[in-house]
Amino acid sequence: MEKGKVSILLRAIVFFLAVSVVWALPEDSRDRAAKTEKLRKEIRLLNLFNGLDLTQEQMKTILDGARESQKLRDEYESALARVQDQMEEALDSIRVYLSEDREIPPQTVRDYHSLDREVRKVRLQVQERIAELAREIEESLEPHQLYQLQEFVPCIIPPMGEKRIGQAEDTKGLTRNLERIRRLPSHLYQQRKTEIVGRTCQGLRLHAPPYSEMDDEELRAHVESVFDRMRRLEDAEFEIHKERLAEELISPVKPEIPASNLVRKIAGFLLSEEAVTVLEDRLDRRYPAGRKVS
Repeated sequence: MEKGKVSILLRAIVFFLAVSVVWALPEDSRDRAAKTEKLRKEIRLLNLFNGLDLTQEQMKTILDGARESQKLRDEYESALARVQDQMEEALDSIRVYLSEDREIPPQTVRDYHSLDREVRKVRLQVQERIAELAREIEESLEPHQLYQLQEFVPCIIPPMGEKRIGQAEDTKGLTRNLERIRRLPSHLYQQRKTEIVGRTCQGLRLHAPPYSEMDDEELRAHVESVFDRMRRLEDAEFEIHKERLAEELISPVKPEIPASNLVRKIAGFLLSEEAVTVLEDRLDRRYPAGRKVS
């Protein structure tokens, strides 16, 4: 059997077993974890919707799209359910052959690929239709709303005192930290530099995306470079550039978000299952007489 095919099948088995481990958790724990994550997603969406300041008609357009998207995702789940028993049987058979270091029979390989193609076909159809819905929503939004959506970074607690879309990191806190470091006398800064840089690196790692690979020396060099350049600036220059310096400081651990793919962002947030709950509640509160668009 070709090594490429074996590799693909092995990855499929590993994925299936990983999912099985997650679902082996006690049912109560799974339910509570799912509820907590659902609340997180709804709060992030509330931050987004608060910043977008949508009209009633726009909310209705997004809600209709989110409802259709949910039906499409349900169809995909149904397709998975239809082949689940057969897929488990095929994967279990493959696992047995591989564990015994035996060649996988051609029919078993064909069965697996047939089931995999069936699921992939439905997934592609769902993805294409959701992308169409996302483009329709994109056309319904104003330029300033598209800009806010483009800049949106999911968060739980938005910045204080500003009506804007929440950010994952509050650069004001970073800016204040830069101001404190800048105020240190030169001799004290040099004396405590290693400690200050180390503590900053540790703080940055706490905000890094899961499984981020960061070279310790490169991160320390980056932080030290920002601090040294910041301290060399004149007061007026620092006031002008301090927010940019804060953004630069956190850049190694900031999640990379495709800057040009609004469709993906709309699909991920505005067409999510949680968007249905949030928008239904918002429309009911603001327009209790049936959510009718005038």
